[in-house]
Amino acid sequence: MTVQQYIDEAKRKEKQGAWEDAILSYEKARVLEPANKSILLSLSRLYLFRNKPIQSLEVLHELKPINDDPDYLLQLSSTYMALNRFDDAEKILIEATHQHHTAPLLNNLGVVSIKLNKLDVAMNCFSKALELDDKNINTWFNLATFYESQGNIDQSLAILKKALDAQKHPDLVERYAQLLARKKRYQEAIEAADEALSNAPKHQGLARTKLKVLFMAGKYNDCLEYIEEIERDNVFTMNLRKEMLEIKEQVHFHLQQYDLCLSSIDDLLKLTQNNPVYFLRKAFVYKSQKDYRNALKWLSQLLKTTNLPPQLRSEGGLLMKTIEMENWKHLVHYFINDPTLRDALMQNPVYALQSRGIMLPEEAVAQIMEWLKNPASSKYFSMNDPSQSIN
Repeated sequence: MTVQQYIDEAKRKEKQGAWEDAILSYEKARVLEPANKSILLSLSRLYLFRNKPIQSLEVLHELKPINDDPDYLLQLSSTYMALNRFDDAEKILIEATHQHHTAPLLNNLGVVSIKLNKLDVAMNCFSKALELDDKNINTWFNLATFYESQGNIDQSLAILKKALDAQKHPDLVERYAQLLARKKRYQEAIEAADEALSNAPKHQGLARTKLKVLFMAGKYNDCLEYIEEIERDNVFTMNLRKEMLEIKEQVHFHLQQYDLCLSSIDDLLKLTQNNPVYFLRKAFVYKSQKDYRNALKWLSQLLKTTNLPPQLRSEGGLLMKTIEMENWKHLVHYFINDPTLRDALMQNPVYALQSRGIMLPEEAVAQIMEWLKNPASSKYFSMNDPSQSIN
């Protein structure tokens, strides 16, 4: 293949969202023309997009410094920003904006200024960038994000509304709807998403946002209907598929449709190759059904997982303790209301407990049997003294 054929293939793969394949095609083109500026800048940009700033910088170092090229300077500053080298990025951008008064360079300088806590400079840069190009959605996003980070959601919404007056870009609508939802203006958020989806029906960010807003608004049946609609179109990434299943699981849980809830978790386990997060979630659903046997089964599987994150292990252990406390309460209830329990325990303690839905650790069962055989020796409670309580 020729260099141009590799470049065309890379552009096609990039348009399809196949980023790694696009990088591979650009790398093949780079072998044939190692000093091609267009190839190197495209590679650097894609590496940066894939959160690989070191590779991005290595590619840029193969280019001779092009101090009069705004594309090179923009890419170099973006790479330094991704590496948290904001002082270096600022130096490049100040020099660049003296030569090239462009919206992208001013936008980057605004972002860097925020990172360096030079807020007045940042606002000035964003304003100048929008004067040059009021359709640069990155600048609108950054300006809105700044106000959001300051806790001023209303001003952030006002900025995005102004941006939408300039152009109805679906990415802007997506962020606008998300902020409306944060203000609990759910109906407005849904209407904004619907209007944008009518013009960009395959925009997955909008679809994801609408789905989440429907859930936040408690419109559970609408939520399930919309998931079915998305699935019929069969145009979604694995991440969107995962988010749809998570929301479907939560909807079924809120509707107390536990079998459907567990089915959604099973699909999530298949999709994520048994992510232990869903072991915990499955245990929680079973616990909510008071099916402690299955809850403990999944908790046991969770806690046996190697390299389990500490937070997940802690949550699993806490849920296990909660279930044990519930079972002790259940046992007390039976002791009070079921006079046959004592004899049943003496004959077959495991069957007597499990047939009543009581799941306790082996050491707890042993303590119960010791007490039944010799109540007076127990330091916890005594059948002969009804004034004592179970702790």
